[in-house]
Amino acid sequence: MQLYPLGEYPPQKYQIVVSSLSLLRKVQKNTKHKLIVGFLAILALIVSIYARFTPRFPGDLYLTLRLQSFDNHFLLSVMQWVSFIFAGWSSVLVVVTIGILVWWRIGRLEAILIPVGGLLTLVNTALKLAINRPRPSADLVHVLSREQDNGFPSGHAFFAIVILGLLAYFIFINVKNHALRTVVLVGLMALILLIGTSRVYLGVHWPSDVIGGYLIGGALLTALIWFHQAWKAHH
Repeated sequence: MQLYPLGEYPPQKYQIVVSSLSLLRKVQKNTKHKLIVGFLAILALIVSIYARFTPRFPGDLYLTLRLQSFDNHFLLSVMQWVSFIFAGWSSVLVVVTIGILVWWRIGRLEAILIPVGGLLTLVNTALKLAINRPRPSADLVHVLSREQDNGFPSGHAFFAIVILGLLAYFIFINVKNHALRTVVLVGLMALILLIGTSRVYLGVHWPSDVIGGYLIGGALLTALIWFHQAWKAHH
């Protein structure tokens, strides 16, 4: 085996080593994303099957009643406002607005992924039909908003984790100001949790519906992040 003095390592072999290490890092990243997607998908499948045959999970009723025990007009207004903004045509406006801002400040690919995430809500709609789980009834909880479709998984929670989660990811990798990045990320995470909480507070979802939305949306969010990183690595 040929030995080389320090600082005289052949450039060709040095390049091979660097390329090998770079490839190893990419493989490790891909493996990590696959594991996260797989774990969340399996967990979501288990929860979805359980929800298919159970009208509510243990603890759902207790947690809902405890949350609704915080009864005041201001809190109700906040919960109603948050639910309204991320539902129906309002949610379309949210997607379009975020997409435009991301295109302007970050890039075209990132902006395209925002409406792609919005279209993935069709997956949530299909799961609602397949699982066919009823929403909480007025004889058990205070139903403060009327909804017509099925309960599991929560579309609001799904939307929040995919769209706001994507936005948080783009901000995390693109915003260099540490203080600004931290404030915005904490705000987005709080909003994601508030959206799910509002659905339980209004009596239109069980906590397990919200958890299901977070899990299924989280798996798809991780897949979108994986795609984004793979695309960036090859272009």
